[in-house]
Amino acid sequence: MKVYINSINVWLQGVDDTTNLALWANNDLILPEEFVPPKPQYYPKGQLRRLSPYSKVVLNCLDIPQVLTQNLPLIFASQHGDLAKTVTLIKDAALGEDLSPTQFALSVHNATTGLFSIATDNTAPTTTISAGNNTFVEGLIEASMQCQQENTSVIYTYCDFDVPIEYRKFEERKPARCITTILSSEKNSDNLAAVHSTLDNQKFYSEEKSLSDLSLKFIRNFYLQSNELIQSKNYTLSLDFK
Repeated sequence: MKVYINSINVWLQGVDDTTNLALWANNDLILPEEFVPPKPQYYPKGQLRRLSPYSKVVLNCLDIPQVLTQNLPLIFASQHGDLAKTVTLIKDAALGEDLSPTQFALSVHNATTGLFSIATDNTAPTTTISAGNNTFVEGLIEASMQCQQENTSVIYTYCDFDVPIEYRKFEERKPARCITTILSSEKNSDNLAAVHSTLDNQKFYSEEKSLSDLSLKFIRNFYLQSNELIQSKNYTLSLDFK
């Protein structure tokens, strides 16, 4: 299966410009330990204070003209969602405190995509994916299939943050990262790269040997313009820049 990337926004631990992302991809830039969440310019300013850092990053990464102005289907993928908000709610519940209905509503996995749809009047379908360590690839496969079956451009967004301290004994630390792409089934002059995906049920697949975060390799390959294979449990991906 092949689809084409027509536009891309990447945000990586506060780094979002092409030059510095390319430096990071080439191991010439160390990501900052901390970051200030961006403010999505199209989002109503009076409501920005209600947004968590996670939602601000996702909405900011969706700030692409075609995304904001065209009624495109959105496929959103995240392994953990806004886990920091969820942990806070769990702690409040454990202490017997009343939960804020607003904060609870904003903690669900597809909350941020709902905020995006409302802010941009996007009435196209939205799909939300979570699939463990394979979330980034499984989301990309879902987006590619919708792109080809419906013969339309689609938005694919992936976002995950480093897990809160309560979960770090279960998962290694990773930088906060968000990727938004516009995918098309048609080859044209607007294409930045082609994404090839093949079904590959690896008989000797090992979770320990798999990339702990496939999105990071995708970002690295994109900014290095590398066609090195990205392998998940079920699929093999590669980028073509020709």
